Amino acid sequence: MIRNRTGPHRAGGDRAPAQRRSGGPRTAATGRDFPEPDDVSDLDEADELDDRRGGGGADSMSFLHRLGVALVVLAVALGVGVGAGVVWEKVRPSGRTASDAPAAPSPSASAASTPAATGPGASTGQPAAAQIAVPADWAAYTDPLQKATFSHPPVWKQRRDNTGIFYGEPGTVSEYGPQMIGVARIAGADPTAALTHVQAGEFDAVSGLTRERSGPATDTSGQPTQELAGSYDREGQRVSYLMRTVAADGAVYVLIARVSTSAAATLNTLMGALRASFSPAA
Repeated sequence: MIRNRTGPHRAGGDRAPAQRRSGGPRTAATGRDFPEPDDVSDLDEADELDDRRGGGGADSMSFLHRLGVALVVLAVALGVGVGAGVVWEKVRPSGRTASDAPAAPSPSASAASTPAATGPGASTGQPAAAQIAVPADWAAYTDPLQKATFSHPPVWKQRRDNTGIFYGEPGTVSEYGPQMIGVARIAGADPTAALTHVQAGEFDAVSGLTRERSGPATDTSGQPTQELAGSYDREGQRVSYLMRTVAADGAVYVLIARVSTSAAATLNTLMGALRASFSPAA
């Protein structure tokens, strides 16, 4: 028995639910389902969320990449700098260059800074640095008996004996203080004999005599000389003396300087000033 249908026949009518479940109708050309309007909105939101997640990760990776590159460049630069310094230390010339080396002090500067370089206790025979200048206020004097011209401090008092001519500072205990200079002319050409003669006449009889040195040396004028140095007790204090020779005109001149031992650093300066002012007289 055949039932007559009252409505038109729809092809594929039984698959309509399947089309709705798959997301929409299919086209005849591709057979793909097109999403319904609500489904399209959901897909856009999902894509936007994926883009945000993927974009943040890319930015983070880009920053970390740049940071890593910067650290590598910095490490390489430090390594190159350290390596260059090590190489320079290996290849540079050792010691100071001529421009870096300190200038050697001049002889006059050495003499000024070490006035007692050849005073009591110094090594015998050491050359003096330079001639010491005569103080501007010293007065020149020529002695006819000793046939010598030399200078002395203006307020010092003259004293003469059988040995030579002397000038001494005014004393507080006696007429003369510990500082003294003198000149003695000894006939002959033997400087050692001349020193022995003056030593016997002036110092051998003093109290507490100590001979500290004697022998060849170089005086403050740069000339070879024979010297004799010692110390003794005088009026309750210790004094130091120095004698040096100058040969001229068939005679030996003995120059004498004396100071308090507490001021022994000035002994060589006093002798140097006397030597600078000295000259034989006709």
